[in-house]
Amino acid sequence: MAPARLVPFFLVILTLAPGAAVAEPASRVSVQPFDGDAGPALRQQIVRLLRGRGFRVVTSIARVGGTGQYLELARDHRLAAFVTGDMQEGRRRCSITFLVWDGATGSVVGRWSASAPPRRLASAVGKGFWKHLGPRTSWSPRRRCGSTRARRWISAALD
Repeated sequence: MAPARLVPFFLVILTLAPGAAVAEPASRVSVQPFDGDAGPALRQQIVRLLRGRGFRVVTSIARVGGTGQYLELARDHRLAAFVTGDMQEGRRRCSITFLVWDGATGSVVGRWSASAPPRRLASAVGKGFWKHLGPRTSWSPRRRCGSTRARRWISAALD
């Protein structure tokens, strides 16, 4: 079948498929400042990772003291999630624990810790952040991109 004939067919399938991909604005996520000497560099790395995954990242919101403020801040700034990190630095080993807070409910939807020597912490975070916190959490844009069956069918038809 010619590609020109397939285009209208795919448009019909996409509009009728349950949970089909809909053009919607990118989810806004706030990455809070991290403490420690390596904190700013790790924050920028997380910002790049999230932007690469299609999020609109907000870095202008200051770190808050209590967790009860996340829900109100999320409503005020129309945020889907917050990413926070608590860092512990030692001479031989550093660790950071990430929490992802849902902007709609104010609850924790993901938690992950990474630990490595100071020079290798950024590499460990880069390799594991999305793998541990991205696909399994409700703030991931993957969950809104259509049913698996429809994606597989369309992918197979285009090949």
